Amino acid sequence: MNSKTTWTCVAIAGLLFGFIFFVEHPFREQDNAARTTKIFRDLKTNAATQIEVLRAGHWEIRAERTNDSWLLTSPLIYPAAPEKIEKLFQALADLNWQARITPGELKSRPKAQEEFGFATPLVSLTARRGEEVLVNLLIGTNTPVGRQIYLQVVGDAGVYLVDSEFLNFLPQSPSDWRDPNLLRLPPSINVIKARAGNKIFALTRTNQSWRVTAPQQAHADDSKILELLKKTAALQISKFETDNPQPDLDAFGLLTPELEISFATDTNIFATLQVGRSPTNDPSQVFARLPNQNHIFLVPREPLEAWRGSPTNFIDRSLVNFPTKDVAQIDVRGDDQFTLQRAGNSWAISGVTNFLVDSDLVREVLNLFSRAQIDFEKDPVTDFASYGLAPPALEYTLRTVGASNPILAQIVFGTNQSEKVFVRRLDEYPDAVNSMQADIYARLPRASWQFRDRRIWSFTSNEVASVTIHQQGRERKIIRNAKGEWTFAPGSQGMINPFSFNELLYRLGELRAVFWISPDEKNLDRFGFKEADHTLAIELKRSDKTETLSLQFGGFTEFGTRYTAITRDGARMIFEFPWPLFMAVEDSLSVPKR
Repeated sequence: MNSKTTWTCVAIAGLLFGFIFFVEHPFREQDNAARTTKIFRDLKTNAATQIEVLRAGHWEIRAERTNDSWLLTSPLIYPAAPEKIEKLFQALADLNWQARITPGELKSRPKAQEEFGFATPLVSLTARRGEEVLVNLLIGTNTPVGRQIYLQVVGDAGVYLVDSEFLNFLPQSPSDWRDPNLLRLPPSINVIKARAGNKIFALTRTNQSWRVTAPQQAHADDSKILELLKKTAALQISKFETDNPQPDLDAFGLLTPELEISFATDTNIFATLQVGRSPTNDPSQVFARLPNQNHIFLVPREPLEAWRGSPTNFIDRSLVNFPTKDVAQIDVRGDDQFTLQRAGNSWAISGVTNFLVDSDLVREVLNLFSRAQIDFEKDPVTDFASYGLAPPALEYTLRTVGASNPILAQIVFGTNQSEKVFVRRLDEYPDAVNSMQADIYARLPRASWQFRDRRIWSFTSNEVASVTIHQQGRERKIIRNAKGEWTFAPGSQGMINPFSFNELLYRLGELRAVFWISPDEKNLDRFGFKEADHTLAIELKRSDKTETLSLQFGGFTEFGTRYTAITRDGARMIFEFPWPLFMAVEDSLSVPKR
């Protein structure tokens, strides 16, 4: 193909493109436009700034949009429900006609305005953008057959038939477009005050955490506060009762409100909600008002009930409410005075080198603080001596990392009252006395030696040569014979399950105290050793050396474990023996009565 032919083809193609684009294409657009059934093809749903709806000449609703917010300006000034207005505009943009009566057909019907209901329209709707009219329509009567209504666009001589479902997007009453949300609380709210009868309390938020600031100072339960705020913010008005600017407040129980809640950002009050009585025919609802408005409305009672409760319901009852991993130093004043310091995952007692600290026990103690729940006794208090808190029986100061070791919590404990013990947080609420569970307090070490490593010893079952049991004046001995099998020594008898017996020895070889009770105790009678009269002597053979380890069992502790004694470094140490392991000891390492 030569160049002349090529340029000829290009020219022809260009002419065809021009014909299609400039001649055929506009005709196609006109044809498509003619075939569309949308009434408001060019309506942008977010274009309008004003909308008016007139219902059969009886009432009018007008709303205006400013800064993306809709406000009702008629029949009264009130925040509008933007969702309903936006749905109406979307319905207008999507509105299709199902049939159309042309202006020519209407000429043969001189009474068409009355016939189709446009002389007194059911609804008149006008939407504007500034002075520009975007939508101006009249809705007439229903068709005699089918679910259709007559609709006329002002300026268009024709009449449309549309699905009557469109009526559902129009306001049904003068209050239908009012915002049903009782309160749209901004996230900046950080002060809440509530009064129910003679109960008054206040909440303040600092650094995302809430505190009770009245009637006493305390940490608030953040989860409860956030849940209650969520429920209150989600409250919707059930019914607008009256808009009378001078209502009979006493008739609604609002002259002296049963409940009043104010929400503020610092000192700027955002809203105050007053709640009155329930209507006689519906106890699930209550009358309420916002004093800066002239409206009384009904709202559900249940979401507001928590605000009527005791202020203590909102208090975080945790003794400490910070992560225990933040604790780097613990100062203790009890039977002696000492300081625990953390180094990585381990703990040590300053100046103590004769024993290792049980780091697991330190973590358990910190977990006890986290688990402890307090009850409120009295605030303020001037006589702390009557609670055993001046001077205190025990004091723990928890510090975090830093050159100055800032205090996380300074806690003192006083008199033990059977099920509870009095406690005081000097760092936060120095004038208040609280109480906590006595069983948790009993688990708090009072002396440095109680933090000693709780491992009693370590051996393997293969190292055990014999076990001698003494109980209530009777004796029994189990030995390993030359074949390595377990058997009873002469004078002892019974049956041995070698598998369970080896498992028991393994667990005894890894024995750890539950809790240290006393060092070098002289008065053994109070621990029930004489009555129990139950000892174990475990003979070990390691290389060429023989060693005997001894356990002496006593009575029950208050926690259901057994007091047990060992001798270490020439001193008697008493501890709590693990209860599950003692059950196995009682089963296999006791002397049956004859």
